Amino acid sequence: MVAGLERVIAKKRLIKQGAMQDLLTARRRLPGFSGEWEAATLSELADIRSGGTPSTSDATLWDGDIAWVTPTDITALDGRKFLSGTTRTISRAGLRQSSAELLPEGTIVMTSRATIGECVISAIPLTTNQGFKNFIPKDRADRDFLYYLLMSQKKGFIELCSGSTFLEIGKTQLTGYTVRVPETKKEQEAIAAVLSDMDAEIQTLESRLAKARAVKEGMMQNLLTGRVRLV
Repeated sequence: MVAGLERVIAKKRLIKQGAMQDLLTARRRLPGFSGEWEAATLSELADIRSGGTPSTSDATLWDGDIAWVTPTDITALDGRKFLSGTTRTISRAGLRQSSAELLPEGTIVMTSRATIGECVISAIPLTTNQGFKNFIPKDRADRDFLYYLLMSQKKGFIELCSGSTFLEIGKTQLTGYTVRVPETKKEQEAIAAVLSDMDAEIQTLESRLAKARAVKEGMMQNLLTGRVRLV
């Protein structure tokens, strides 16, 4: 059962990747939509914000009520779309005395240092460290469409960092980065809905896989310790 679910999930991920490549480049159009896509810079689609870290030598700046994101919080999600909690928090004083910015719920948080282009959507107001560039969608951009669009640009973002010993993409580079988007927000929303449904299906399968692995591990422990004997 475990191996079967792993194969299904791998297949579903490949299907989603193909759908992203087709839908986010207009190679395939959803029914009811036509017309040319238009060029837009990321700064036309979102307000781009950075992060910061309060002084670690001042305890009063930490362990408050403001979520503070590090790359570890992103990797712990294992590809899930939404971030609703962080390992560390900062205080109101920490927010005031650092370059960290309080970002609203719905901000797209993207890693911009070392690991480039890993994105999540914030389900809560939060701050980030300086290893992120954060996108607050403007009116012309659907939030979920922009999330998938940014995820699809990872290779392009990394190419902007080529030649650097330490990969990092800055706000200036992202501000002028050009993408193509549908003329209507309605088409953006339709594309995002298709990809979101795929994500939801994968997440359901991953939950089943986690349960199956837990059952398998429990059975192995029982059998290998003699708590359960075969008859």
